Amino acid sequence: MNRRSFPLAVVVALASALPNEALAQTVVPAPEFRPGLPSSDPNGDPVAPLPPGDRIDAGFGQGVAFHSEENDLRLQLRGRIQPRFASVITGAEPTINEFVIRRARLMFLGRFKESWELYLQLGFSDQDNEPDNYNPLRDATITYGGVRDAMVRFGQMKVPFDRQRTTSSSALQFADRSLVMSELTLDRDVGVQMLSEDLGGLGGLLGYNLGVFGGDGRNRRANNPGLMVVGRVWTSPFGPFDPYVEADIKRDSRFRLALGVAGAKNFESVRERSTSSGTYDFASFDFTHLTADLTMKWRGFSCLSEMLYRKADQPSQTAVVSGASVTEYSRSGWGFFVQAGYMWTAHFETAARYGELFPLGQTDPTLQRQRELGGAVSYYLDGHNLKLTVDYFYMPVLPDGLTTQQLRVQSQLYF
Repeated sequence: MNRRSFPLAVVVALASALPNEALAQTVVPAPEFRPGLPSSDPNGDPVAPLPPGDRIDAGFGQGVAFHSEENDLRLQLRGRIQPRFASVITGAEPTINEFVIRRARLMFLGRFKESWELYLQLGFSDQDNEPDNYNPLRDATITYGGVRDAMVRFGQMKVPFDRQRTTSSSALQFADRSLVMSELTLDRDVGVQMLSEDLGGLGGLLGYNLGVFGGDGRNRRANNPGLMVVGRVWTSPFGPFDPYVEADIKRDSRFRLALGVAGAKNFESVRERSTSSGTYDFASFDFTHLTADLTMKWRGFSCLSEMLYRKADQPSQTAVVSGASVTEYSRSGWGFFVQAGYMWTAHFETAARYGELFPLGQTDPTLQRQRELGGAVSYYLDGHNLKLTVDYFYMPVLPDGLTTQQLRVQSQLYF
């Protein structure tokens, strides 16, 4: 066998190893890019085109939608819940078993003439809210989509930074996102962004986001002059698809790939993780954020990989509080994760994830190197709208050897 024929032989061997059912899949049509608003709402969930005729449209996975007689006005209501059982063992500590409602959401979408959009999302679970600032309002945006290459969105929204954070929590392969994301991602914030899903009219091959945000997180009153700027570009070189939906449920025979990079600068942040976690008593830091991500799907196989980086301008600040010297630390670190899954049938998937989190330079001593290794089994009764996921993770903190084991069983019902 010569060198030129070897790669082809490898591809043929891999293809022959796949189940016949997967190879029998036909090409799924690419998303239709039409003038006006994005094909998904600000939470990343797809929005179906307006159906002709009917004034009221209801369907599982689409909620209830009301249309005007001319079909130029659409009002849509959706809701979902995620009941979860979790069992956590950390070191020699007693096992923690709990039943919780991880997420309970209600969404409202209004679109007028495919140029204006109002989007609201409320979260009612205590885990949907920050401990020091109860705020059920998760998304509240107004979008103008009249210009294809420069749509404008204003309000409280997901910061357009990395792939997994901007993917809806309803469309994940695991019960939750990576621990690397929990530490290094950017949370929702209030601001304005300009975006395009089809830059240059290339059929969805290229897109971008450019925004300015308050930098303090979800709907918090600012007590400093800092702002955050964010920029992201992405491409789908083999044609548009659904990169914000984990798992290749459609098992499309097309090879699909999406690549994205982003950067952000948060000036004078008063939050420990830039836009989330605890609030400093007196300190503020400038945080630089960078990320790169890759998404791939082919014949039921899916892969998502991300690298995230966050660096503060200084490691700590010290002040005298009530006569005592107090030091508050910034949190600088970087990390990566890789996850992959395979749809063995139209309903059954297995997936695995590996990730590592690293402290960077002089930083908060509580930020330690950590690793995650886990797997998941999911059964999709009706795609992500009705599913059951069981996952297990082994998560050691490497410096001191403390290990956490976590088992989660989670279902989702999404009308």
